[in-house]
Amino acid sequence: MIAAFFDVDGTLYSERVWGGLMDYWKTHDRRLDARLYYLRFMPHYIARKLKLISEERFRAPWAEHLAWPMRGWTRAQAQACFDGVAREYLEPLRRENVIARLHEHQSQGHVVVLVSSGLAPLLEAIGKTLGVERVVGPQVEWRDGRLTGRTLPPLVIGERKASVTRQRLREWRLDVDLAGSFAYADSISDLPLLEFVGHPTAVYPDEQLAALARERGWPVLNDN
Repeated sequence: MIAAFFDVDGTLYSERVWGGLMDYWKTHDRRLDARLYYLRFMPHYIARKLKLISEERFRAPWAEHLAWPMRGWTRAQAQACFDGVAREYLEPLRRENVIARLHEHQSQGHVVVLVSSGLAPLLEAIGKTLGVERVVGPQVEWRDGRLTGRTLPPLVIGERKASVTRQRLREWRLDVDLAGSFAYADSISDLPLLEFVGHPTAVYPDEQLAALARERGWPVLNDN
């Protein structure tokens, strides 16, 4: 069985998914929480711009607390948020050439999996717009039918993009030929996912990943 693994942020879409969540929170009585969430991690943004921390260290705390502004929401409220982000915020940001590649894999009967540090229920909502059923992302914690605001470990970032994906494949009982499989991602922090398969493709890569793709002779998918 052949699989194709797709990162989401910057790969299938030109912007980060969390931007859509921020917009949604601001218009659904969570403006203060959205601002606090943003301000809390601004030091990480500055440190990354100054190249004081790695891309993974920059992204991890944002991902770890992504459910916090939604604490107390019911399942219906949370689902409305995830569906809204998937259908309204992300639609204009689609990278059509990458999504066309995704559909090519589907037409060949390959198993397509979305792999991201974004929340699993949000990835599932995104998957519905793409015809993708399988996702690998961190789960959220529920208590008495409401979000606690806690994102459950493990985060799906860096090395864990590969290890958690491998674990999910075992849970799904899918016998995937990784050497014959494909992966698509845009960031150097996604390197473990790209190295997870025999056919990696750098998609609109950042500077470090672009350099590595040239060095290793990996294909690059962008506007050129």
